[in-house]
Amino acid sequence: MQPRRCFHALFLCGTLLLANCEKTPEAGGKAFGTSWTLKASSAAEFQTVLQTDLDRWEGLISHWRAETALSRFNESSSTDWQSMPVEIIELVRLAKRIADDTDGALDITLAPLIDLWGFGAKGSRQVPPRDAEIEKARQHCGWHLLDIRDEPPALRKKHPLLRLNLSAIAEGWALDQLAKRLEAAGVRDFLLELGGEVLARGHGPDGKPWLVGVQMPEASSKQPMQALRLESACLATSGTYRQHFEHEGKSYPHVLDPRTGSPLAHSLRSVSVKHESAALADGYATALLVLGQGRGRQVADKLGLNVLWVE
Repeated sequence: MQPRRCFHALFLCGTLLLANCEKTPEAGGKAFGTSWTLKASSAAEFQTVLQTDLDRWEGLISHWRAETALSRFNESSSTDWQSMPVEIIELVRLAKRIADDTDGALDITLAPLIDLWGFGAKGSRQVPPRDAEIEKARQHCGWHLLDIRDEPPALRKKHPLLRLNLSAIAEGWALDQLAKRLEAAGVRDFLLELGGEVLARGHGPDGKPWLVGVQMPEASSKQPMQALRLESACLATSGTYRQHFEHEGKSYPHVLDPRTGSPLAHSLRSVSVKHESAALADGYATALLVLGQGRGRQVADKLGLNVLWVE
């Protein structure tokens, strides 16, 4: 699916209520620096257990909190194997799969560049870094500088300054894990949202696939939205409009191109991917945004992805 317009997917059961969301009980909370919501007939029963799961995962993979397993790995200068939780190994393996599928467009090793550009935990900036600074940071980045071991689970740096950022797939991965938890408990009809990424299973209370709202990038919350039905599917969006800074009339978005070490400079504004896996939808959306319309469409066609684009 390749229409000329693309829409930023929003979980919409607030200001503008969609039909099969109105009568559904919900639960929710805060996680990963954003919010999460569950809509299901038994939502209240799972409030605590889902929040506990999210808090535990955030305590492992957050790069904003100093005490997490990921942060400890990032701060270490050791080039020996370092034991890792299996969740981090799973995320890294998943990211590597997406990178291999997309010419390396998804690169979780760009943390030094993300911080340099002011989009990481080290604070924001309003002036672009110098070319020499970018090139220096690029020496600490790249999949070739990371070794992965499954048994026992561990990671190893080939450069002491290598650091990882898992944010491009963390929310989608968490949604997949929450869905497994609900399905194991016998819940068949539910809608999950985390940070704007959406996962649907079964049907809404009207017996139809879940109805979610989709909105143009940067449109106001009061502008009309279009509707999309989701049944046993996930929807994730990556866009250049979400976080950026401007300097001398030029906008610098938070999504970086591994090939240049700099923010994306093409005209593609957002990419939305519909997939059965929220983690893959999340990661592929970012990777296709990095590739741009030309190569991105070729890769999406090769992978058989259902994609919405906007320039």
